[in-house]
Amino acid sequence: MSAAASVIGTAPFPADIGPRVAVHLLNRIGFGPRPGDVERVLARGLDRYVQEQLDAPADPELDSRLRGLTTLGYPVSQVLALYNADQRSIATILDELNTAKIIRAVHGQNQLQEVLVDFWFNHFNVYVQDGFARYSTAAYERDAIRPYALGRFRDLLGATAGHPAMLYFLDNYLSRASTVVNGRIVQGLNENYGRELMELHTIGVDAGYTQEHVFDAARCFTGWGIDNLSTSGRFVYRPQFHDRDAKSVFGLGVPAGGGKDDGDKLLDYLAAHPGAAHFISKKLAERFVSDDPPVRVVESAAATFQATGGDIRAVVRTILSSAEFWAEAFGSGKPKTPLEFVASSLRAVDAQVSNGRAVAAYLQNMGMPLYSCVPPTGYSNRGADWLNPSSHLYRMNFALDLAAGAIAGVSADVRGMVSRMGGNAEDARSVASTISARIFGNGLSASTLAAASRVAPGGPVSVAVRVTGLCLAGPEMQAR
Repeated sequence: MSAAASVIGTAPFPADIGPRVAVHLLNRIGFGPRPGDVERVLARGLDRYVQEQLDAPADPELDSRLRGLTTLGYPVSQVLALYNADQRSIATILDELNTAKIIRAVHGQNQLQEVLVDFWFNHFNVYVQDGFARYSTAAYERDAIRPYALGRFRDLLGATAGHPAMLYFLDNYLSRASTVVNGRIVQGLNENYGRELMELHTIGVDAGYTQEHVFDAARCFTGWGIDNLSTSGRFVYRPQFHDRDAKSVFGLGVPAGGGKDDGDKLLDYLAAHPGAAHFISKKLAERFVSDDPPVRVVESAAATFQATGGDIRAVVRTILSSAEFWAEAFGSGKPKTPLEFVASSLRAVDAQVSNGRAVAAYLQNMGMPLYSCVPPTGYSNRGADWLNPSSHLYRMNFALDLAAGAIAGVSADVRGMVSRMGGNAEDARSVASTISARIFGNGLSASTLAAASRVAPGGPVSVAVRVTGLCLAGPEMQAR
């Protein structure tokens, strides 16, 4: 057995599974179950289902749903040509980007891939409302994030480092070696990317690097720029702006006389550093296991990271194979982010999404406008950070509006859904117990079931709509 295989291991998934365990898996590696998903997981078995998600095969049905969102496939130069001169229509770019995000989360078969694309975009965050980023964010997610979400971390790191959206967001396109003009040193260096590369993207703020290391890291990327912000938007390396002196970054010596490869060498070094293995593994464990993941899970994932050269697929499988991951199925759950809540609610009622503008507005009200986190940290990965009274009010409103079919661009037939799942859409107790069994894996609490069962027939809104709204707004839907 190879060293990599011995580290990864083939720890068996639980053999004795029921609906609760299936729901846990669907909530953790995806955006929750659609009607029929729980039964599908039970029929396939956990190992087979997880492997299918890790393989992420082609999804032609999803491709068909996205076909009308034309800006998603444009190179940056084409987006600039079409929208840079017409500021009134620029909202189309973000509308299509938001709609695609929501459609992928709700309708995509490769749920784990969509979770990881969202995770990595947040990890390598750029702010879509910032000038040139409006024209380049779709290409950034398409070309620098999505192809590598289940690939090798070094490839993902390199794709983000050299993408114009990142170069613009962290001002590296302006960074150049200091020069002497009329006997005075003119500082052209911008340290933003050098700092965030280590603090946020690879080894973490506690790794022990110094300000001098940040300074020299930034020097490695001088000359990495953007061809033309108004017309081209392509990466360009300008050798005349590169700092050719020797550099020393956190144990890596970069000799004088280098060029663009100074940056590439640093990316190689940081991606292979044990600190990156631990930092990335811990962050993935926070996403899939808990806000404070057990040390054993993090160490096991980090060992897999190092043994496989940063194979993200292998690291994720290691986390999903841990006993601690499955133990969470019987805990109180990790609070959902607004996106997780909204997407899981849409999936729970078998909603069909054709336009995401209205859904995106709900997310903005909940404090999570898509692609619009301003600081480079990205949105918090900790579920507890999303618990606040105002957000919960907006979540409740979304749940009730969704059940009532009152969200533009979304269609949902909750009466038909309950009937198709074998329930009586006119009886509150039957609706509640059916939803509990088929969507929550019998996970609705006695208090939620009792409250939903007390809904009386009559009135302008059907029993099925009111009970479904209450179940979606309840505490069980707020956690995964």
